[in-house]
Amino acid sequence: MLVLAGCARPSDRTLADRGTINDDAPVKAVAQIIINAPAVQVWKILADIQDWPSWQTDIIAVSIKQAPAIGVAFEWSTGAGNIHSRLALFEPRRMLAWTGRLFVFHAIHLWILTSLPNGQTLVQTRESMSGWPIGLFYSSSDLLLADRRWLVDLKKRAES
Repeated sequence: MLVLAGCARPSDRTLADRGTINDDAPVKAVAQIIINAPAVQVWKILADIQDWPSWQTDIIAVSIKQAPAIGVAFEWSTGAGNIHSRLALFEPRRMLAWTGRLFVFHAIHLWILTSLPNGQTLVQTRESMSGWPIGLFYSSSDLLLADRRWLVDLKKRAES
C-alpha cells in the first residue's frame, strides 16, 4: 500500500500554503468524518506528529526534530517507504497541511477541523498526488481508502 503526504516542489508548496490541493493531480481524494470530541482534543492528537504511529495503523515511524510549525520538516515511514514532508499550514484547532515526497511521487495533504455546536468536530481531509507514473501504481480509490483509515483511526483515538 502506498500512502503519501505532500510534496516539496514550489507549485505544490504554494498550493499547500494556501490551504488547497493540486486539483490537476491524477490522484485525489476528499473524505470527512464527525468525531465525538471537541476540536481542541482532535487537534492535539493530529498535531502530535511524533505520536502518529501509536494510533495511525499505516504509519510505522516518525522523525521530527522540532516542535510542529510552518516550515518544519519531518520524515515518516509506511509500508511504501520513507516520506519526506514539510508542514505548510499549522493553524491550531483549525487547519493542518503538509507537503512531501516519496521517490518521484509528490502530494499535498490538508486537514480541516470544524467545531460543531454539540461539542463534536467535523474533520475533512483533502489529498492530491502527482508524479509520473503514479497512476500505474496508485489510484484515487486507493487514496480515498487510505484517507478514510486515517479518519477512522483519528476518531477512535479522540473518542477513547
